[in-house]
Amino acid sequence: MSELRRHYFLDEYCIIAPKRGNRPSDFPKEKSKLGGEAACPFCPGNEEMTPPAVAVYTKQGVSSDGPSRISAWEMRVFPNVFAAMVPSPGPATTEWQALPGQGFHEVIVDSPRHRENPADFSKGHMEKLVQVYKDRYVHYSGNGLVKYVSIFKNWGKEAGASLSHSHSQLVTLPILPPMIKRELDAISRASRCPFCNIVEQEKMSCRLISENEDWILIAPFYSQAPYETWILPKRHFANLREMHEAEGKSLAALLMLALGSMRSVLNDPPSNSMIFQLPFGYHLNIRIQPAISKIAGFERGTGVYINSIAPEYAAAKLSALAKSDLLAPKS
Repeated sequence: MSELRRHYFLDEYCIIAPKRGNRPSDFPKEKSKLGGEAACPFCPGNEEMTPPAVAVYTKQGVSSDGPSRISAWEMRVFPNVFAAMVPSPGPATTEWQALPGQGFHEVIVDSPRHRENPADFSKGHMEKLVQVYKDRYVHYSGNGLVKYVSIFKNWGKEAGASLSHSHSQLVTLPILPPMIKRELDAISRASRCPFCNIVEQEKMSCRLISENEDWILIAPFYSQAPYETWILPKRHFANLREMHEAEGKSLAALLMLALGSMRSVLNDPPSNSMIFQLPFGYHLNIRIQPAISKIAGFERGTGVYINSIAPEYAAAKLSALAKSDLLAPKS
């Protein structure tokens, strides 16, 4: 079987080609090894190895580093030393079209434990991480220089994580990313929100993996990567600022289930988790893509991705595990 599938509402395509999964280069089994705690700048006791934290989450609340660094933390947020965007960039080149790379780039160390897998986060810890994401989005969404806030998590070296200690990142842009602009243009032409339509259609399809009172977890019809999953709110809202407290807790529960089932089915794959949101005119969504297949010349040359696992098959595998007792909630 081979299918050319169109994106739900964009003029983009992916190829579903199960036979491609038989290639020896796909689905690598060897994993990168974890580095040691002693040299890890994200581990407790090594806080001086990073810039001062702008937000430190402890059991007592939220604060920031002063003359000395705060210890006994649960999560830390600080500027990325190797920033892609900086608050005060130098002048841009005068050739062609260029803008100063003005923005912010933060690291969110989301666990004090060096070897903790995000799939093992407790319910309370995952709820706190969702709150941290919301806090940092709110912090930058009112900044007039910021047009887009990208929050993402690279897990595993193969997915782009430079350090093995679990962490997320936030990057702001002074422009709208082209992909988001295309989505906004398509949404503006639609008679109703396309994402709301996806929620209604997919919660009754064979691509539904799980759902709770506020969110659905699906393997999208248009899946660029094997075992790609999306999390969408059932209620229409544009960003984390608009998310109710109860919705934050139920999002954490579904994130735990998504990461846990993906780890069990794929033996803890490297992955990229990305939050898509805008101040208005959008429908917040989260996309998780395991980094288990290669992006090569065809994809780079055409913009059309080849996926060797049909999303219907992926949904069946992940859904079966999600319904089992193997993913019992962690307190």
